[in-house]
Amino acid sequence: MNKLRYQTLLQNSGAECFLSKPYGLELLYVLDKCNSDAADNGIDDTFDLILFNKPRREAFHKFVQLLANKHHLLKLVSGVKASKTVLRMSKEVSKAFKAFKGS
Repeated sequence: MNKLRYQTLLQNSGAECFLSKPYGLELLYVLDKCNSDAADNGIDDTFDLILFNKPRREAFHKFVQLLANKHHLLKLVSGVKASKTVLRMSKEVSKAFKAFKGS
């Protein structure tokens, strides 16, 4: 990981909020992959995809709500199941993360 790219990522307030948790970088990768695959990932699906520094489920739900309240994470209605909420990064966070990855 390039230190300069990481510092640039931290300059984005949304990405900085994600990275405030030990699992934040992995969460960004998970959300990016789900978005590129057009996956129907809900909160619990996303939680299950986190492998390292996994938080407790309730703490994860609270963190997701915090990110959504700050508009860094979008909670969208699923196209498959109307009662399901799909998680996506905000455009600003997504743009900063893509620059971090170098793509």
